[in-house]
Amino acid sequence: MDKRTITVAEDLSQVRYELELFLLGGEFDLYEDKRLIAAVDSSHTAAELSYGKLIISCWGEAWSRSWRVVDCTVKGDSLLLQCTKKMGLTRCLLELRRGPQDEAAVLSRAEYGSKLASMIEWNLSDIRVEHSVIARDDRRHLSGVYVRMTLKQQKKTIAGIGVGDGELQDNVDAVLGAGIAWLEELRRKHKSVNRLMIFAPNGRAAVIATRMTVVQPRDAVVSLYQVDEDAGSVEALAAYDQGDLEIAMRRASKRAVWPRDHGLPSGIYTRVDSIVRIAPQMIDTGRRGGWIVASIRGLEFARISIRTERVEFGTGDERRRLSDRNHSELEGLVSSIIARRNGGSHKKTDLVFRAQSERWLESMIRRDVTSIDATLDARYVYVQVPAYRGEQRSFIDLLGATRSGRLAIIELKVSEDSEFPFQALDYWMRVEWHRRRGDFQRRGYFTGLDIADLPPLLYLVAPLFRFHASTKLMASAITERAPVYRIGINDDWRNGVKVLLREKLN
Repeated sequence: MDKRTITVAEDLSQVRYELELFLLGGEFDLYEDKRLIAAVDSSHTAAELSYGKLIISCWGEAWSRSWRVVDCTVKGDSLLLQCTKKMGLTRCLLELRRGPQDEAAVLSRAEYGSKLASMIEWNLSDIRVEHSVIARDDRRHLSGVYVRMTLKQQKKTIAGIGVGDGELQDNVDAVLGAGIAWLEELRRKHKSVNRLMIFAPNGRAAVIATRMTVVQPRDAVVSLYQVDEDAGSVEALAAYDQGDLEIAMRRASKRAVWPRDHGLPSGIYTRVDSIVRIAPQMIDTGRRGGWIVASIRGLEFARISIRTERVEFGTGDERRRLSDRNHSELEGLVSSIIARRNGGSHKKTDLVFRAQSERWLESMIRRDVTSIDATLDARYVYVQVPAYRGEQRSFIDLLGATRSGRLAIIELKVSEDSEFPFQALDYWMRVEWHRRRGDFQRRGYFTGLDIADLPPLLYLVAPLFRFHASTKLMASAITERAPVYRIGINDDWRNGVKVLLREKLN
């Protein structure tokens, strides 16, 4: 295997070249100190020179990290980067990996597949495992994370899929979508396949069970089983009814931060106004936890602590406390962001231009939600709405309503994501839970609008050619109770959002 090391001190430009060459290959897995951080799209990665330092930055929908590169080792389809972080106080090993899974992972999954087959046949005596496979099939978008099985019950063929306890929770949650893709693949060979059996780790199947209340693949029955590898047991798990979570949801709804300010200290308004006055037409503000944040085209650049009224400014991890002496630096930062974070910019690789792209799109749609659908009411658009399920907390991109009062959830993506429809469905279920209990009116949402007694609409918004190939298949499995619309927009949306495709998927 080709392996060579280049130090930044010896050849900074060559290290940057190797990084940029690697990024041309597309998506890769990002590891820090051998721990998987995420699967990262190369368009969400930048290698920038700053004051003689090489900085690599990676980001996703809800995270962003940066490291200073010290040296680089090219190893086959991987890059090993010795890096520092936290102002040089901490060293770490960053690995950008692409290509076949490592041998240990393949062996572990193969062992799990064999063990799962034995447990299925032992616990479900009328089911026989005829065939299983873990190899990736990129052409059909089938991941090697899952054990895909052809099961037999007498003469009937059944699609089966399992995920081991050693996998990340995101992979466990995504097994329902992977199972639907596997069901569709088996139907190409056996048209009579009308059942999908999902096997998930014991105690980690809550998201799957909840999604199953609103997901029903065409002409198929889906059943879920919890697998306890230690005990060797396989037990059926019913789809959760919304009512099963009522007590937990009631507690969670009380913790949620709703749109009213609840009497913020007067000093907060003074500090917010002093920031907004720098560029009133460009700066958006909103509450996030214990902070009021200020952003330009979705990029946060300042925040005010509600408890202490402390003001911090800067992008990424580089924040400074604002004082009278450095207010001019804040003004300079605002001017720089406006100039660099511009649809007409020629520096498309600039980190300020590329960072938080979904938040940028969100800020544009927030200002003109009718660009997505003319029936939406421009008066009511809520951003980053907190959504709870049990102890899980997340944020809805945009929550709005039609002029007739029907709620609408608008979820955004700027890169391919096979889980897009089901992630958006999670938000739909939470909004529907709150709607049925009158929480929105009681908590100050949609003042002056009569909310219709109808389930919310669900909009999936992305550049037209950035929808994953499986989006239509996944969305079509969602029941009509949650109407799903695909909104395909122009690839150069930063210069203005234009709808190129609008279609109902289910």
